[in-house]
Amino acid sequence: MNQHELDVETNIHDEHPCVHNKETFLDITTFFRHFVAPRKPIAPSLDDIQLPDAITQDSLQGDRYDFQGIDWTARHSTRASVRESREIFETARMQPKLRQVRQWRTPTRNTDNFFSFQRMNTTHKPFIPHFQLRNLIASTSRNDVFYAARHKVMRTDASGSPATATLDLTKLVTDGQQFQVTTLAAMDDVLIAGGFEGEYALTGLSATYGTPFTLGRIKDRAPDSKSHITNHIHLCESRTNYTPQAVLCSNDFRLRVLDCGTNTFTHSFLYPTAVNCSATSPDGRMRVVVGDFQETLITNAETGQPFESLNSHTDDVFACAWADDGIHVATAAQDSTIVVWDARYWGQPLTVLYSELSIPRVLRFSPVGGGPRVLVVAESDDYISIINAQTFESRQVFDFFGSTAGISMTPDGQSLFVANSDRRFSGIMELGRAGWSEKRRAPRWEDKWEKEGMMVDWADEDGLHADRRVVCGWDERERRGAGLGELTV
Repeated sequence: MNQHELDVETNIHDEHPCVHNKETFLDITTFFRHFVAPRKPIAPSLDDIQLPDAITQDSLQGDRYDFQGIDWTARHSTRASVRESREIFETARMQPKLRQVRQWRTPTRNTDNFFSFQRMNTTHKPFIPHFQLRNLIASTSRNDVFYAARHKVMRTDASGSPATATLDLTKLVTDGQQFQVTTLAAMDDVLIAGGFEGEYALTGLSATYGTPFTLGRIKDRAPDSKSHITNHIHLCESRTNYTPQAVLCSNDFRLRVLDCGTNTFTHSFLYPTAVNCSATSPDGRMRVVVGDFQETLITNAETGQPFESLNSHTDDVFACAWADDGIHVATAAQDSTIVVWDARYWGQPLTVLYSELSIPRVLRFSPVGGGPRVLVVAESDDYISIINAQTFESRQVFDFFGSTAGISMTPDGQSLFVANSDRRFSGIMELGRAGWSEKRRAPRWEDKWEKEGMMVDWADEDGLHADRRVVCGWDERERRGAGLGELTV
C-alpha cells in the first residue's frame, strides 16, 4: 500500500480534510492490517473485536488484554512487538528535523509510578476537528467529565454512564458553518466551548436540565482575517469580582478576556500572529502566551504587554501551563521539546525535555493539594508522559493506540482522564493516583523533603490547610492510598 492509499483510508472519517495532518499516526487497525498482521497463520483483524462498554483492571486478565481491549495473543503477536514496529514506522515518516531531534535528545528515565490504570469507557467517542487542537475534555469531578463530540459537548462520569448533551450546538450556524467544538474548558460552575468561526457557548453547570445556554461571538473580528478559530480557552479567577474569566486564544492574532458573569469582553490584546494557548498565573497578575511564533511571551495580565520574551523553541508553540505554586511555567512546541521555566528568574530554563515520539499538544500541572507534583504531557498520538515536577529527571509513560483528544485532571488531583479518538478503539480512560500508601507509611520522608526545601506538593502542609484551592482536607489526604474503596463491610 502506498502513502496516498494510506492517506485516503485514514481520511475517510475526517469531517474537515482541509485541516487533516498527514503526519498523524495511522490508526492501529490500518497499521496492523498492512504492516504487522502475519500471513501464516492468518491473524484475525482488529475489526473483528467486540469491545465491551468498559474495560477495567480485572478485564485485562493479567497481560492478556491491553487497556483498549485488544488480545494480541489471538493475533499471533505481542503488544511489545506491535509497539516496536509502530515506533520504527512512524519515526521513518517524521520530518527530517524531528528525526534529528530524536537522535540528539537524552531520554528522561521512565521509572516513576504516579498513576495506575483504572478504567477505559469505550462507548464515548471524542472527536478532533483540527489536528493541532487537543483540549477537548474537561472535568470538574469524577462525576462530571465533559468531552467534545462534533457539534455537542457531552457529559459522563468515571463509571462510564451514558453520555448526555450538556451543550447541543447542532442547529447553530455561523457564516454558513455549523458550530463545531474546537476547544473547551470547565471550572467550578462554568463550562465554555469555542468554535471555528470565533463563536462560543457558555453555560452554568448548576443549571437545571434544559436551561438555555449563552451563545456569543468575538466582537472585534478583523474583516480581512483569514481565520477566526478559537484555538484554546482557559478559565481563571477574576481579581475584581467573584465570577470566572474565560481567556480565548484565537487564530486572528488576538487574545480576549471574557467576563463569564456578564458575558462581556473586558480585554482584547493583539499579538504578531495566531495565538495558540495561554495560561494565567495563580495570582492573576501574569500570563504566558504562545502561538505561531517561536518566542514564549510572559505578559502583564491586565495590559497584555510582554515584559519577557523567552527563546527556547525552534518551531510554533501549542501548549503552556502555569503551576499552582506560581513559580513553574511549562511550554511545548512542534519541535518536540517541553521547556520548564522558573518565574523568579527568566534568564534560562530550568530544563528542556522531549516527547516520546509524537508532537506534545497539551500540558497540565497537577493541582495544589493533589499530592506529589507532576507535569502531564499529552502527545498528539499514542503517549502520555507524567513527569516528576519535583526534579524533572524522571517520568512515567502510558502508551496506547490512537490520537489524543485531550487530558483533564480532577481538582483533587486523584484522577487523570485521557480522551482517545481512535477510529476503532476510542473512549475515555481514567488513571488514578498511585503510591500514596507507601508515602504515608513513612511520614518523616515528607518532613525531610520539606525541611530541605523540596516539598512533595506545591505547598507545605500548613500552606495546603490555608489554601482555598485545595479540595481535600487533612484527614482525607491522610487516608489516601489506604485502599478503603476496596474494603468490604
